[in-house]
Amino acid sequence: MVRVAFERNASNSATALVRLQYEALLRGAWLLHAASDFEVEKLSAALDEDSAQRAKNVAGAAHMLETLAATAPAALVGPLQQFDDLSRRGLNSYVHAGLHPLQRVAQGYFPQPLAEQLIRNSNGLMHMAYRLLATLSGNQALVDVTTRAHLAFADCLPFD
Repeated sequence: MVRVAFERNASNSATALVRLQYEALLRGAWLLHAASDFEVEKLSAALDEDSAQRAKNVAGAAHMLETLAATAPAALVGPLQQFDDLSRRGLNSYVHAGLHPLQRVAQGYFPQPLAEQLIRNSNGLMHMAYRLLATLSGNQALVDVTTRAHLAFADCLPFD
């Protein structure tokens, strides 16, 4: 979707999608590796007003990363932490209609190298999401194939 949004000159939407992609991956990794049973229950409850209110108090990104660092594989935590350090705060501006997207609209210009990096970041986040799904499958062969897949696509991913 990120690439399609860029192709359709919706660069601000594309950029915001990368932030949403990161947060969904972070939440999924946290639920799998670090969340308590109570936290998992809060996010698994049938949707109603009460469950929606309870889910508002679930951990934020900083807490999720902190608890993941203590419980999850370093190969998962490292790229998530790197993305958080380098990108999450800047992308916040796109999610909340801050200075960055307003300036891009006013200037009518989105640098191609930045768009290419965002697409590589999106691809990397997607690859990590597939790895997480492979882990959930319980099929080690699928985990291994998915983990090694990045070698074939290193030119369009942000990390080795």
